[in-house]
Amino acid sequence: MGKRDNLAAGLMTVFIITILLLTAYFCVDIFGIIDVPKNLSLTRFFVNTSEEIIATRPVDELVVTQDNIDEWINGSTSTDNENESDNSEEEEPLEIIERIIPEVQEPVNHVTEEQEFVVIPPKKSNATNKMYYYQLDIYGKMIYDRVYDNIERLKTGTYTVEFDTLFNDLLHEEGGDTILEQAFQFGINALLFDHPEIFFLDITKMYMSTEITSFGPLKTYRVSIGNLKGETYLSESFFTEQSVNVVNEMLETVKSNVKSTTVEGNTYDIVRTVHDYLIDTIDYDKTLSKDNIYNIYGALINREAVCEGYAKSLKYILDDFGIPCVIVCGIGQNSNGETESHAWNYVKIEDDWYAVDATWDDPVIVGDGYVSQNVFTKYFLKGARDFFIDHTEDGKIVDDASFIYPTLSEDNY
Repeated sequence: MGKRDNLAAGLMTVFIITILLLTAYFCVDIFGIIDVPKNLSLTRFFVNTSEEIIATRPVDELVVTQDNIDEWINGSTSTDNENESDNSEEEEPLEIIERIIPEVQEPVNHVTEEQEFVVIPPKKSNATNKMYYYQLDIYGKMIYDRVYDNIERLKTGTYTVEFDTLFNDLLHEEGGDTILEQAFQFGINALLFDHPEIFFLDITKMYMSTEITSFGPLKTYRVSIGNLKGETYLSESFFTEQSVNVVNEMLETVKSNVKSTTVEGNTYDIVRTVHDYLIDTIDYDKTLSKDNIYNIYGALINREAVCEGYAKSLKYILDDFGIPCVIVCGIGQNSNGETESHAWNYVKIEDDWYAVDATWDDPVIVGDGYVSQNVFTKYFLKGARDFFIDHTEDGKIVDDASFIYPTLSEDNY
């Protein structure tokens, strides 16, 4: 009996010592007293852990057909101004996402104790305000929508757009992280080309972060879009929300002044007036190094821009008239036979689309040089037969993208 008692006591002692050692190991592990490799850490079975990933990977190509884009854009823009309420109930073409914001945005009127937002007047209904949007996949649409919903808050330059676990299922799939990174790149860029009034964001400073929380073998993914700590994603020259609002009011004044010189109802006259205003007031910037030359602030306020600034300005003003207008990206071949990345517009008059290249209608005149008046309308409302002699659309609003555009009329207007 004595030997059995001693054996039992010995086993109990070993058991108690083992429990104490495991408890001590667990405690120093959970409280970070010692640095335990993840594969040896007991906390991975009991405690939440998290890590953050910043996504900046390039994107892959989109596949959309010309037939699809023509079907919805020609059908939608033909009745936009005649029957807005009916259009809102129609099924959206190329649409597979369940949640989608209305085409006509209600004025944002968020007021808190800390800040007061400036309300941007809603645009007239216009399918081309979301032309790029319709070509995004379901995840790109989700990102586009959520960012647009929070556009007023983004004027701070530091606001974080939260998606919480919206993409959790996707990120559990193989290759889901790549799909989401692609959606992020396309969605953010599509938003700025559909909405040139968003001039204050420098999307090269916006980052998508994925927080991974683990509880044992289970993982939960939470996604957000925002700035790096200590930095802002506002464009150069903007430091506060107030500075953005001041410039927005200046832009609205410019737009109102242009509109006051037109007579609504004659689409051709309106397009011509806006086109002429741009080439009369904007100087093409050859340095390619100045701030805001790619947006409407540089074009309409500083009056210096490159092709993207011209194209965004034309759309910005025509959108207010409800005239269908899209920004087109592609390749231009200059008079010396050299090719370069370029941007211009397509505008719809009656039932047909025509090209407008305000940049190339605004030649750089050296010294006391003189050019014929015909030069200022050489690329105004042109059809495919003439325009595509030195313009080729490629849809690359970002590298490797291939967005498509409405089909131009063969003949000039």
